[in-house]
Amino acid sequence: MSFEHQKENATHTFKKTGPFFRRSLGYLDLYIIGFCILSDKLLNINLLVYCLGIYLAFRILFISPDHAFAVLISLVPNLAVMFIPIPGLSVPIINVLIGIALFKVLISNFKKPINKSYLFIIGLFIAYEWSHIFYYDIKSIILLFSWSFAILYVSLYFFYSLKSYNHKVVIIYSIAGVLISIFYGTLDFFENYGTLMSNNATIRFKGGAGDPNYFSMYVMISLFLLLYLVKRETNKFFKFLYPLLFVFLVAFGVLSLSRMFLLVISLLLVLLLIKIIFRLKKNKKILFFIMSVIGFLVLLSIFFISEFTSILNLLLSRFTDFIDDPSALTSNRNVLAEQYIELLMSDTKDMIFGMGIQDYHLRSGIQLQAHNIILELLVVWGLVGFLVFILFIATFLKFSNVSRFNVKNDFISWLPIICMGISYLSLNAMSNESFFLLLLFTIKNLQEFDSLEHDLMMNEYG
Repeated sequence: MSFEHQKENATHTFKKTGPFFRRSLGYLDLYIIGFCILSDKLLNINLLVYCLGIYLAFRILFISPDHAFAVLISLVPNLAVMFIPIPGLSVPIINVLIGIALFKVLISNFKKPINKSYLFIIGLFIAYEWSHIFYYDIKSIILLFSWSFAILYVSLYFFYSLKSYNHKVVIIYSIAGVLISIFYGTLDFFENYGTLMSNNATIRFKGGAGDPNYFSMYVMISLFLLLYLVKRETNKFFKFLYPLLFVFLVAFGVLSLSRMFLLVISLLLVLLLIKIIFRLKKNKKILFFIMSVIGFLVLLSIFFISEFTSILNLLLSRFTDFIDDPSALTSNRNVLAEQYIELLMSDTKDMIFGMGIQDYHLRSGIQLQAHNIILELLVVWGLVGFLVFILFIATFLKFSNVSRFNVKNDFISWLPIICMGISYLSLNAMSNESFFLLLLFTIKNLQEFDSLEHDLMMNEYG
């Protein structure tokens, strides 16, 4: 056999096996992430989490920006586990990794052009927050740099990944991250209470997120991102696996005892069912999926009726026990809202321009964050900044369909971003870098969900 023929065969073999090995190496990251996070709980060795941070820092430098984004998304549900304690400040490892991912995006796309109007809006958004720097101390300025890197990373990656992004892979990483968070939370629950069924409304499942409300939001986003996989699945095994996974995630979402989770899931599932009924022919896979979910729920309820009844009564008690006490029903969010509205009304300048996002709750004297994204926007950036933020979001939505023509986004594609929007009506958003990662992820779902044949699967990466 001639040398040229051998070389041709080797090239052909590499082209066939290369993507498989890149995917396998990529999924190995999930096993390493899961092992280190869970070992932190099992062995109580924080060193493994720090080693994971170092490993991922080097890994991000040598993988594609698309794979790096998938890794970052998998870490979001485990933010309470992955942090570096520094006197007076706890630094989330994901913030450091975002900075490295930004560097990777910059060097990978150094010579590629970028839309000037897009860059102007991003620059305006960042510059507006920097205009408040005169209110900040040294700690807040350090946080400002971290925040700016996150905005810049999300914005540049979003633009440069319009043609290379693989939504299916990122969803797999996202769901894997939620599962790791669930397993971590399960270990934590058994360690502290010896059971998952505490029968105490104040003991709530929070996974590795550190907060039951954030955890329940991550679960909700994963539940509706799962529909992307359902609608494109052809393998019979996965057609039955996805409903089981959906029921599993719902179960732990319920264990969070989040009133928001129950309300949002119930509302959106009803709307989804109505939508499917009116467009039955187009959504046969989704209908089969929902019927399978209902079937599994009925089957499980037969065997675990007492557990189902107990946890649902516990969840409903969080509504009924405080029906005459608005402060307890909202966990004092109404009191916080009144205090921040009073603060806004007392200073016209802050009402128009805001006081800046970094440590605003401490500088305001209220000590607690607003726990409402709309109120938070008005407090930190004022009316002007509120409009700048809307312009920032509108720019993302515009460029998400930059290469599409006559695209009509399916209602299903909006479900994750609706979950996120409603959830942040009772959570903090603007100062959290993870908010912008999730924002990009859910907007990508809008971009990727349409049924155009040439956009079903993007290039594999690893």
